[in-house]
Amino acid sequence: IRRPPRSTPKPSSAASDVYKRQILFFAAVNITQISIFEIDGIFSNGHINAIQRYVNENELKESSLSVIQYNASDVNENSVNELQEILKSIKTPKAIWVGPNKTTVDSGLLKSFDYVGISPGTTIINKLSNNEFEFTNQEGIYEGYMVVGSIGAFIENLGSEKIVSNITSQETGTSGIVSFDINSDDINEIKFVKPSLYERFYISISNPFFTYLFFALGFALLGLELFAIGPGLMAFIGALLIGFSSITFTEFGLNYYGLILFLISFLIFIKILARGYFGPLGIAAFSILHISSIVMFSNYQLEINNFLMIFASSIISFFYFVAIPTVIRSRLTTDTSAMSSFKGSKVKIVELLSDNKALVQSESNNFVVEIENKQSLEVNQEVEIAEIDGKLSI
Repeated sequence: IRRPPRSTPKPSSAASDVYKRQILFFAAVNITQISIFEIDGIFSNGHINAIQRYVNENELKESSLSVIQYNASDVNENSVNELQEILKSIKTPKAIWVGPNKTTVDSGLLKSFDYVGISPGTTIINKLSNNEFEFTNQEGIYEGYMVVGSIGAFIENLGSEKIVSNITSQETGTSGIVSFDINSDDINEIKFVKPSLYERFYISISNPFFTYLFFALGFALLGLELFAIGPGLMAFIGALLIGFSSITFTEFGLNYYGLILFLISFLIFIKILARGYFGPLGIAAFSILHISSIVMFSNYQLEINNFLMIFASSIISFFYFVAIPTVIRSRLTTDTSAMSSFKGSKVKIVELLSDNKALVQSESNNFVVEIENKQSLEVNQEVEIAEIDGKLSI
């Protein structure tokens, strides 16, 4: 690692105030165990539960160094506060490296750590004073803070360079350091701590795009099961998607009024599937569906990408307009017993949809049939159902 020359200007006093902190004093400690935990994606309760479980299940000795790699794309402020409470309970050396992506991190979180490393391009903000400072691409050690491009280099230099921590004893005025050689036999364990499978799924589903997409797709699968009755597999999968995606609603502050609009759009889509064609009602269903996403995430604690939300609404509408009708037609054409039950039946024409399709009614059932030979037909005319090439026709 390269130290800046003596002539290299230090960050401004305002920027230095962002980083300076005083915590508890630690004497020089020879580290024998290193634990690394990565905070990636949406910083949420999934990370907090994993860190808390690791602290509870493992006895952290004085020779243990806990390192967090912070690479969060977005953050829930409550999770930051909970992490700070957990760090207060850890009495062994704690370090954080922010990277490898250009990440924005609050200075209040950095104050909870004994050693801080950051990757070039990291932005540190002070939310109390609305100040922010971005580190340049130059690597080095500034005010006891290491700017380095990888977590491996951060840990290696943390032990070999005798970097002084800002863990200052108010009584003696001395500062703590850690000492270790990453390649020595004294390091008996380097542990990479991972969240559980459920926690990783929770972290992934915390992304608003996937929350909305999976929630809406779950209802679409329920609609599919209503019209293409099978063993219930689609309904089971749909219920799972709804259940898993909704577990993040409380943490990030979903606006539940949007759910009312969402249910209205779902009922319109069901009505469209029952009619067998779309028209202006389909445009209305798509519009209400997307408006519901805007309302649902209007007060969300995470940043919302409106383009991705439109894309998700389009995917769900495609599922209703194309995928579900295709599955329904496939079930009808392969179920010969259902076809034979309508064959020879007298039905009444409800609406002429096009030159080759008509909506007909048999008792209380409405369904779409093919029109053969471009014959002249009228609404309310009674006709007889025939089966031609596996299709219901008149």
